[in-house]
Amino acid sequence: MQICRLNTSQLRTALELVWEVFDEYEAPDYEEMGIKTFQHFIEYHAMLDKMESGEMKFWGCYQNSYMVGVIAIRPIQHISLLFVRGQFHHLGVASRLVRMAISDIREGKPEIPYVTVNSSPYAVEFYKKIGFKPLGPEETRDGIRFTSMRRTLDM
Repeated sequence: MQICRLNTSQLRTALELVWEVFDEYEAPDYEEMGIKTFQHFIEYHAMLDKMESGEMKFWGCYQNSYMVGVIAIRPIQHISLLFVRGQFHHLGVASRLVRMAISDIREGKPEIPYVTVNSSPYAVEFYKKIGFKPLGPEETRDGIRFTSMRRTLDM
């Protein structure tokens, strides 16, 4: 498997993967408002603008030429999206994508002491396994359920 920084021509495929995985694993636990909020968040033109302005960076994990996972970070240190196709769960794809994001954060701002994420209920245990700690109880905002988490970066 190979991880590479995505360019704008790969964005639509990445967002299709994000939606497919969200729909399968997250949407069943969300009310309609949360699903609509998420759809609005990942709308192609809005994400394209964020990508072109540098507000969002995307990486994809590929097996041969097939995209199996996606991660996006917002400056400076926040994981915004992390989605892996179901048949590739538990194969280290998500962990590798997180390591790539952390590497990018360290490279750009080595003084940053931690990385954050607002984890979906589905991913909380995964994030705990890779060193993230919850900052409080689960919250719901605009129908989106999440747990704010943080991981200290080893210097």
